[in-house]
Amino acid sequence: MRSVNGRILFDFDGTLIDSSQRLYRLFCELAPECSLSYQEYWRIKRDRVNQADILRQYFNYNDVQIAQFKKAWMTSIEDISRLAQDVPFAGVHELLRQLSLTHALYLVTARQYPERVKKQVASFGWSEYFTDILVTGQQQTKTALIRSMVAYDPTDIIVGDTGEDIQVGKELGIRAVAVSSGCLSAEVLAEYKPDCLLENVVSPYFLKL
Repeated sequence: MRSVNGRILFDFDGTLIDSSQRLYRLFCELAPECSLSYQEYWRIKRDRVNQADILRQYFNYNDVQIAQFKKAWMTSIEDISRLAQDVPFAGVHELLRQLSLTHALYLVTARQYPERVKKQVASFGWSEYFTDILVTGQQQTKTALIRSMVAYDPTDIIVGDTGEDIQVGKELGIRAVAVSSGCLSAEVLAEYKPDCLLENVVSPYFLKL
């Protein structure tokens, strides 16, 4: 039986799945002059340097070029063929299975296409573990989406790999757990003051809830 112990709201990319190869490969395609290795690119990104600043600082892109890059990025980043590059982090399937026995699990992502998210979740064999899959579609904030779709309370938890995810928790008055498995380092995430900071979601922390 679900929701015995409340709700856990999981971010997707960087939290439950590793999408780093998809993001790096598309960056290199759209900026063919890129000489950054995978490791160098993610070292820069995890220090909270955004795409526009990377393009500006490392490749001398102007505002027009950055705008063109961003448009091409949003058009291509969720192509079905690219999503096939994503892989679940080790141990996530079993974690979701166990947590779903005692909690209502929600997936909350800022991706653009809900059906593609649901198809990807199904491909990992996770559909049965989630009470609902919430996708902003880049049309609203996660905070607004959760407020409209989830009967949350202060005992609930949101888990994510960005400062924005931590801020969502603060705005909703629920606990925010940050994981450094995604786009930001633990040092950067700590600046946002999450209630808990973990290396990844496969932690004894969740099984003690």
